[in-house]
Amino acid sequence: MTKINGSNPTPIVKVMMMQKNEGPRLARWLTHYAALFGMSNLLIFDNGSDDPYTHALLDEAERCGAHVRRDLNTPFDFQNKGGHFTNIIRSLNHDAEYDFALPVDCDELLCVFTEDGLSMSKEDVMNELLRLKPLDCSFLIELSLFNLPGLENEGWYAPHRHFQKGFVPSYRDAMIDNGHHAPSLAHTTELRATRFVYLHSHNRPYEEMLRLCRNKLIPEMDHPDDVLDDEKILEYITRPGCPGSHLGYMLLKTQEEYENSYKDEVQLYFRDGLTLIRTKDGQLRRWDAAAYLERHPDVAGYETGPLAHYLMHGAREGRSLS
Repeated sequence: MTKINGSNPTPIVKVMMMQKNEGPRLARWLTHYAALFGMSNLLIFDNGSDDPYTHALLDEAERCGAHVRRDLNTPFDFQNKGGHFTNIIRSLNHDAEYDFALPVDCDELLCVFTEDGLSMSKEDVMNELLRLKPLDCSFLIELSLFNLPGLENEGWYAPHRHFQKGFVPSYRDAMIDNGHHAPSLAHTTELRATRFVYLHSHNRPYEEMLRLCRNKLIPEMDHPDDVLDDEKILEYITRPGCPGSHLGYMLLKTQEEYENSYKDEVQLYFRDGLTLIRTKDGQLRRWDAAAYLERHPDVAGYETGPLAHYLMHGAREGRSLS
């Protein structure tokens, strides 16, 4: 078994994901998580794909050792994916050796905050998992970085604060909610923050985004055969606790509003270990953790690191980068 951080064995992570016709995102998802955790630890639920490219990727992933299920192929299965993940975890607890169960979406790539910035390396991811391994609680990923709309913004992300996700340790009575925003354990309510963050490729070209939102929202409506006009969307999303309300808000945006979603937000570029920051006033700076800590010594004790602090708090507080 591979050793990380001295003599400690590599944690085993079972990654579970449901998708439909994700094509290029699925290719990226497979290469990312197979590199981190091994193809045999990927559990993929296909929700009725009819795209040949997606099917080819699933077939190849299965040939290389991934576990692919094709029987959960209805809208109800997608709406109840948390229940399916919960059942899979119960099966894993009886039949598999593992340390963590990680429910994830096809457009989310797991990264980790380090003392220097942001990392996608296997060593850094595994070291964070080793830090968490002795803990008997649910784990929180408190921040996601959403991609900016528009091809000209490729590689740029903005923080989506309090868009929480989570995962659970092995061999526990776990419950996974449909968005895996708050996985829980039966024996404890303790929730521990982690240094993990998702690069979330949520935003797509405007017309594609509208089409996907309509397809996801229509099954949630009282009369899915009705014409989905602005009046019906507005009536629906103003109901207390209605599922999929964020989809309705998206459908009500103009293209200009959509493409300017993050114009007043700090933005981040991350690739190949390089992190650039574009501040709210348009300044472009390479991230320098040492300079940020020297300028703001009170951040030294922030559990998830200085870059996480800047994205969660420092940018909104107007703190300088150096």
